[in-house]
Amino acid sequence: MIAKKYILLTITYSAFLLISAIAVADHDPATFQADKDQHIANILERIQIDQKDLSCVQAAQDHEALKACRITIKEDRDTLETKVKAQTDDKKAQKGAKNKEKQ
Repeated sequence: MIAKKYILLTITYSAFLLISAIAVADHDPATFQADKDQHIANILERIQIDQKDLSCVQAAQDHEALKACRITIKEDRDTLETKVKAQTDDKKAQKGAKNKEKQ
């Protein structure tokens, strides 16, 4: 019974330390600015893809050209989605490494 209390206390204490480390990391101004800049860059890239899509559709003269626009834009969006996912995965891995270092 006493061992269970010590295990519960240890788990609670570890969770508290982990939450504290995450809270400190989330409030880091340099990290925030880097995240914000990356998010802005991703939005601007999406806008460029949409502008390219608009230009392609406006220039299309028949269904085949319109179909080619759809294929190209899908590829561009998939490429961007893969890039953003990789960035997110890298960010999660870096946070995990920082949290391990703090423990």
